[in-house]
Amino acid sequence: MADQWGGPPPDRRRPNVVLRFLSPAAGDQDGPPATPAPGRGQPVAGRRSGASPGGSRLIGRATLARLRGGSPTARPPTFADEPTDALPVVTTPAGTRPDSTGRVVLIYEQQVRRPWRLWAFTAMLVSLTIGVVLGQTEASRTNAPRSAATVQGGPQPSAASPVPLTAPLGTAGQRRLEITGTATTLRIRTAQLGGSLFTITGFDPNVPPQVTEAGGGSVLALAPGAVVTTGAEVVLNARVAWTVRLTGATTELDLDARAGGLAAVEVASAVSRGVLQLPKPAGPVPLTITGPAGDLTVRTAAGAPVRVRVAKGAGLATVAGTTRRDVPAGTTLQDTGWRSTRSRYDIRLAARVNTVLVERLPPQR
Repeated sequence: MADQWGGPPPDRRRPNVVLRFLSPAAGDQDGPPATPAPGRGQPVAGRRSGASPGGSRLIGRATLARLRGGSPTARPPTFADEPTDALPVVTTPAGTRPDSTGRVVLIYEQQVRRPWRLWAFTAMLVSLTIGVVLGQTEASRTNAPRSAATVQGGPQPSAASPVPLTAPLGTAGQRRLEITGTATTLRIRTAQLGGSLFTITGFDPNVPPQVTEAGGGSVLALAPGAVVTTGAEVVLNARVAWTVRLTGATTELDLDARAGGLAAVEVASAVSRGVLQLPKPAGPVPLTITGPAGDLTVRTAAGAPVRVRVAKGAGLATVAGTTRRDVPAGTTLQDTGWRSTRSRYDIRLAARVNTVLVERLPPQR
């Protein structure tokens, strides 16, 4: 494609223009031998050439155009028009022929490209990427089985099983048990234990309960050295008449004495929720709750009437199938036939309660 000056497209390579002087001795038959004037050697464009007899000079394109007889302004000036060396440029007057005949040789030097640098950088980047990917894959394969082996093969820690506390039955027909300490859950029940007086099992192996003997009875500390414990299960021998006293607060109290052996119950601490399941007694059984209570449920066997005395009132009370709301302080509620029998329960609530429910146990099958 021709450029804007109408000539052939310019070659972007920088030429080395060498002007060589010819003589008959050199084999040039086109003209007489040229003898350059002293001090007027012809300028040469490009590299220096020491082969000419008249010496050489470095010239630009403009000077070369004048030597060819063309106009120096035939083409736009380029970087090649500037002398490549700080040498004086000798021009020929217009209309005169140079003394010597010369031949201009244009030597183009191909720019040496070095693509190996790009290929080397690309190969290094690809190798690094592959190494990172393979390293991550191998690490994931190695760690996965090792983790599985650690989880499956290693011994699993297990919580220590609580050791129950027991005592021999002896010959006592009556026994007193005081339970101290704050617990979340307290379960008390009676059962036939044979030669054991009781069996006590703590729910928290880190806080085992302790039993001490004092004044003809036993004192059970649920949380010795601790503020609170998760609780315990207390199983009492039904062959003994038990008087149970609670002096520690509990969130949930579950008392199941359907196997017999309960002589009296006294709760001197706060109880959020209490459930008492009672058999038909052989005589009157007092149940006294002096601490604040939330919800209290009393279930008795058939033929065991109940009387409830509310000293500070109750939000809701259900006795003998009748439900009352906002029970005033000092109210007494009782089942029919309570006064005419000795096998009865007498419940006294010294503090205000939210709800109190008295109902019958389902018949045993």
